This record gives sequence, structure tokens and C-alpha cells, in this order.
Amino acid sequence: MSPTVRLRGDRVVLEPLRVQHAAEMVDVLSDAALYRYTGGSPPSAAELEARYVRQVAGSGDPSEEWHSWVVRVGDDGPATGYIQATVAPEQATAELAWVVGTAWQGRGLAREAAAVVLAHLVASGVRRVVAHVHPHHVASQRVASSLGLEPTSVLVDGEVEWVLTPGADRLRERTGGTGSVPAHTPAVEQLPGQRRER
Repeated sequence: MSPTVRLRGDRVVLEPLRVQHAAEMVDVLSDAALYRYTGGSPPSAAELEARYVRQVAGSGDPSEEWHSWVVRVGDDGPATGYIQATVAPEQATAELAWVVGTAWQGRGLAREAAAVVLAHLVASGVRRVVAHVHPHHVASQRVASSLGLEPTSVLVDGEVEWVLTPGADRLRERTGGTGSVPAHTPAVEQLPGQRRER
């Protein structure tokens, strides 16, 4: 499995997930409103730590890579949410998911963080990106649309599959014009290392 790397946007820093993040993220994920469209409920600290142990360990399937990042405002700012990418390198595909805590919504952080990850994925050779969004989750639909993903007629567990095929002109526009090496791809730091919620 290729390592999950630290990424940076204009305002956000994406830290590769560590089990220790659970202590901070339990507050970010504590609002029951976050689960309106995805189901579930706020995890306890112990539940979140156990989840992160599984996620950091990886899928166990050599054909699938799990990459998870905690989204932070600046280097020393608070954690605000997370981004996940489940990558199938042999198929050059990735599934992208994002969550931003209620207190941080409406500031464009999900859009910025997801765009940084998308650019990184495309630069790494991904050629098709999908996301699954509840048909009534307007904020997530806006994030997906801003990334260049388009809704399809496919439903997965009641969620609409949105797709971006990087060979298209629209993908090149979203990733800096080249379709392979985005203009704003940040320097990444090698650090040791999801479908929607793993």
C-alpha cells in the first residue's frame, strides 16, 4: 500500500489519520445533525479509537488502498473534519468522501480539502473518481459539483453516485489544466500510514 501523505491547501492542512486523532475528533463528530443523511450516531471516544485502529491498519486487500486525512485549519489550528479516499490502483479509480463538523460548515473547508485530495489522486494516476451523496444533502451536492463530479442515475444504498472521469476536459480544469499534475499540488510529506465510512 502506498503511504498516505500530508497535504496542504490555502487554508487547510490534511494530516494522515492516526489513532491518536480520536481524542480530538470525537468532539468534531459529536453533533447528531451530522448523521441526518448518512445514518448512525455520534461515536464515543472508545468507538472512534477502535474505528481509527481499523482504518489505519488498511483494508487488508492488496487491490484496495485506504487513505484518510484529518482536516485542520492551518498547521496548529483545530481539527474540523476528515476526508477519505478508497483507491483501487489497478483500476485507477477512487471513491472520495468528506465530513466537516457542524461548527465549521459553510466556510468552504470541505470543498477546499476535497479539492486538494482530488488533485493529489489525479497526480498519482487516478483516472476515475466517484462519490456517493444523499439526494437531499444539498451541501454535499455542492461540494461534489465544485469538484467537477456529475450525478448519475445510479443509486447505492439510497445515495446518488457522482462521477468524475479525469480524461475529460472538465477534470483538467479542476486539477490545474493538465489532467495529471495539478498546478496547485502541494509538496507532500511521507508519513506512515474508505468507502464512505469504513
